[in-house]
Amino acid sequence: MEWKRTPVFLGTIISWILFAVIGFGMWGCPTYNVWQQEMSGRAEFAKAEQNRRILIEEAAANLEAEKLNAQAEIERAKGAAEAIKIENGSISEK
Repeated sequence: MEWKRTPVFLGTIISWILFAVIGFGMWGCPTYNVWQQEMSGRAEFAKAEQNRRILIEEAAANLEAEKLNAQAEIERAKGAAEAIKIENGSISEK
């Protein structure tokens, strides 16, 4: 009698394991998808934050460059004005 029960018992165990694997898959796949989307959202947020910081740094660098260009332009104008002042005093109409 023992030999006749062993295949049935083994089939029952395998069936329960199969049901457990299927049940875990039915629970695990949606949970994994939610987790994956959350991680994707965090990655996109971090990328957007980094891009924003880059734009801010570029704007600050452009502002600094424009300030330096303006100072250079002022110095050129002062030099030109000084040259004109010197030429007007030393050059006659002839």
